[in-house]
Amino acid sequence: MTEGAVTEGHIVGAAYLPGMPHLLAEGSDASPGWVELRRAVEEVGQRLAAAKPDVVLTLSTQWFTVLGHQVQLDPNPTGHHVDENWYDYDFGHLDYDLPMDVELATAWADEIDDAGLQARRTRYEGFPIDVGTIVARNLADPDSRLPGAQVSCNLYAPAEVMGQLASLGVRAAGAQGKRVALVVVSGLSAGLIQQWITPEQDHILSPDHDRWNRRVLDLLVQGRGSDVMAVREAWAREAVADSQGRGLAFLAGTGILDTPADLLAYAPVWGTGGAVLHWGLP
Repeated sequence: MTEGAVTEGHIVGAAYLPGMPHLLAEGSDASPGWVELRRAVEEVGQRLAAAKPDVVLTLSTQWFTVLGHQVQLDPNPTGHHVDENWYDYDFGHLDYDLPMDVELATAWADEIDDAGLQARRTRYEGFPIDVGTIVARNLADPDSRLPGAQVSCNLYAPAEVMGQLASLGVRAAGAQGKRVALVVVSGLSAGLIQQWITPEQDHILSPDHDRWNRRVLDLLVQGRGSDVMAVREAWAREAVADSQGRGLAFLAGTGILDTPADLLAYAPVWGTGGAVLHWGLP
């Protein structure tokens, strides 16, 4: 836990959500697992809204960088995105309207710089918003009521730095007197089925991946954050964990993982492991 993050009392809730566009599939184009995940994300969105955060601090592992930590400063990215992998499906075509809290995002970037890290401030028309962010925001906040502040997922940042980023965002919000919810958009095991399948054929790619996913989920439900971080590298290695578990490392920096999570859904998404978790904090 990063000292002072949660004890400042500005976090009102947190969530870990899948970002695969298959959650948007409908009718016979959707597997039961995709429907379960979608409904769980919608439920989490209602829970977070009920907690009345002023802003949602977001990390999506699909917005990845290799140099520095990008922070979104566009006050309202809008547009249409066509997924580069799933463009043949209706769920691969996504509209988005994402209000952002630029005041907080700017302060977050300043905190990152002051901590000796490198923040890259991003604001230009047509910036490629990632699919994970769009899917999670469209399902959890379909009316675009909650402003966000978002940082990229640096693929070379160690776990402790990812946690530090979250803590710095909470600190910046606290300085502005804002209540925050934290949302990580990420998967569990990331092994894709390497062939075209029908929705009913979907399954976790490997039994070993499934066992590792369930092990990590059990630890999260028990609130054993230090144990999650202790097995993170092995999970990443043995189950091809999405972004080597950087999403959980981000949350760990605020101490949230020491609070038992509510697991709302766990299901395969084209071979990968998808899960919806919620932490309700006072």
